Amino acid sequence: MVSSELIFGVSFFFQCAIGFVGNSLLLMLYVYISFRKPQQKKPMDLILAHLTLANMVTLFTRGIPEIMFCFGMRHFLDDVGCKALMYFYRVARGLSVCTTSLVSMFQALIISPNNSVWASVKVRSPKYILHYFVFVWVANALIFISVIRDSEATRNETNVRYRYATHIFVVRSIRNESHNAVAFMFGMTFHDLIFHFLMGLSSTYMVLLLYRHSKQVQHIYSSSHSLKSFPEVKATQTILLLVTCFVLFYWLHNCIILYLTFNFEKDVELETIASFFGGCYPALSPLLLIGSDSRIPKLHCTPGKPQRPPKDFMNGLVNT
Repeated sequence: MVSSELIFGVSFFFQCAIGFVGNSLLLMLYVYISFRKPQQKKPMDLILAHLTLANMVTLFTRGIPEIMFCFGMRHFLDDVGCKALMYFYRVARGLSVCTTSLVSMFQALIISPNNSVWASVKVRSPKYILHYFVFVWVANALIFISVIRDSEATRNETNVRYRYATHIFVVRSIRNESHNAVAFMFGMTFHDLIFHFLMGLSSTYMVLLLYRHSKQVQHIYSSSHSLKSFPEVKATQTILLLVTCFVLFYWLHNCIILYLTFNFEKDVELETIASFFGGCYPALSPLLLIGSDSRIPKLHCTPGKPQRPPKDFMNGLVNT
């Protein structure tokens, strides 16, 4: 009979393999376009390149240690390695939250009509992308500095000093005062909720904007050439799907972690499942982006060419 550890190990291996290949291809695409085809470069490329880097670090610090554990390598980290692993994982995961939120907000600005209240922000926004990156890097580096203090390598799995494990072999200790742990959890939750709120606002705006435009131009399309067939709309739908994917796996992961936090009984399999859900978004997001990028040659050809929308519609909806 196949053991659960072998199943988990193989699952993490394929998750990491798919994620590393997908994110690497996407990153190479953006680098190639930047240096070899600058005429095809888009402001969104820089944001997505940053997202792929955050995803790769998240996969490395989450998936690789889990694979090693599932295949029998126990307690191979000392305290220094544990602290570094947990800190980089938390920072990368925080950057993934911030960058996914920026992707959603930036796409909402891109498709906003030129006569909207966001017109001036839409023009200036590409100039401040790097400023945003500096801000989120500094903010996440400071927010998760307490992870270095509180994380340590496991030596005895039955040690009652440990409240919960975020990896099988890396734990957060409750040896410090309880209010420190509560403050950390509150700060991390507040940090994530802010960016989830911004994602929700921008996603709702995009859905309403697409719905309004579809009603305005519905009469000019035949049944074979719907509004969904245009790359401008497909790009926005991809971003909405990306955000949905992120929120789904984020809350699946966090709900399990919250359960483990307040449950003193150690559940290794549930911790491993939470880790797997935590790696699903970094592994799957590049596949969504690769499939929707019109600059990547496709293996199929679609006969005919859809009718282009009117000029006023194009002013509102442009590709990423």
